[in-house]
Amino acid sequence: MNAYLQLLAASLISIAASLVVLHVLSGPLANILDRICPDEQAAAFWTSYTKLMLVIAPLLLVLLVDMFARVGNPLDSLRLTLMAALGGLLLGLFSVGRHLGRFVESARGGDAS
Repeated sequence: MNAYLQLLAASLISIAASLVVLHVLSGPLANILDRICPDEQAAAFWTSYTKLMLVIAPLLLVLLVDMFARVGNPLDSLRLTLMAALGGLLLGLFSVGRHLGRFVESARGGDAS
């Protein structure tokens, strides 16, 4: 397979996986951010930030894996691309979830007092 075509396919797979995850999370993320952010501009910023993180992290990992791992078999390359994209999504989701979790806990604790 042509190296350029393989890189394009890997990038598209990563972006597609990110878009699927973002589609699933859009509603709940908007609800949480509306609740914990002081105003609409802050919620819009954090929504955009989260979306960028969940696209950039998997794509970066896919590009790094593609750069360092030269696999001759296209099926193995596809498998590695999917693993890298899902791993990047996992890292991005973990990071965003960890940060949002702190705010949700503090907002919940603030309501109780």
